[in-house]
Amino acid sequence: MSADLLAIFELIMFFVVFGIAFQAFSAFDLSKFFKKGFTWQIQILYIFSAIIFSYLFTKAIVNLIALSSSLV
Repeated sequence: MSADLLAIFELIMFFVVFGIAFQAFSAFDLSKFFKKGFTWQIQILYIFSAIIFSYLFTKAIVNLIALSSSLV
């Protein structure tokens, strides 16, 4: 698999996984851990958590693909 094709796949996969992760993280009720009226902090936490999870998941999948293609 070429490097350009792998980079495009990684970019598309990141945004797909980000959408799924954001929906999944928004199911958690973090308002119990924050004071009342701190909604923007909760939203920032949701967004950063989704970005971190998406990045790690995408990198793991891309590394597995690169490793498996280098073995062949």
